[in-house]
Amino acid sequence: MFKNELKIMLYVDDVEKNAAFWKAVGFEELDRQEMDGTLVVEIGIGKNAQTSFVLYDRAFIEQHSPGTAASSPSLMFYSEDIFDLYKKMETQEVTMGELVQLGEEYVFNFADPDGNYFAVTGIE
Repeated sequence: MFKNELKIMLYVDDVEKNAAFWKAVGFEELDRQEMDGTLVVEIGIGKNAQTSFVLYDRAFIEQHSPGTAASSPSLMFYSEDIFDLYKKMETQEVTMGELVQLGEEYVFNFADPDGNYFAVTGIE
């Protein structure tokens, strides 16, 4: 049986740089391990989050499992205060799209240091 917990593997060019990026925009480091000579970092919204990212070195994954790291997932986050999050990410000099209103919700996208794009939605 599946559990109500999800770990999303993100394959990145620089694990340390990406971990720092996610921490700068509000995530927490949940775990850090060396695995077969490469760094693996798990990050999440908080210690009790049911979903987290596990950052793997792309070159390591391509060497050990060719074809696995070919694309990034398309993820959308939800924010309870999308305006403050947008402002915070601006101060971190994150590459972002415009904050636009779609019906009752607001949406913007942003990129991590590797150029993978993610979306955020929330209400006023």
